[in-house]
Amino acid sequence: MKKLTVVAVLSAFVLSACVATGQGVNDMAIGDDSIAINQGRNRAEAQVSRAQLEQHRRQRANASEEMDLAEKKRQSKHAALRDNMGTALGGAATVLGVVGAAKAVGSMF
Repeated sequence: MKKLTVVAVLSAFVLSACVATGQGVNDMAIGDDSIAINQGRNRAEAQVSRAQLEQHRRQRANASEEMDLAEKKRQSKHAALRDNMGTALGGAATVLGVVGAAKAVGSMF
């Protein structure tokens, strides 16, 4: 039984070493991708015109504004929900206060 446990533990160590970061085949291929990207950068079809660059900047600005607006909408909805919950809590506290006062007055008589 001990030998089986030792074999299992050693097998786990060996297998974990095989899949550790930096040891896999995928990490070796990253350099090839970088080389291909760098070689393609200077080709004529890889160049971007000024108009395309300006459009890309406008699209990024628009996307950023849309995300800001969506966040403001979420915050507004959350604040409205908190306000409604606060109103409900205040109403419940008022009702409980009235009930407590009625019980106190009733216990006096």
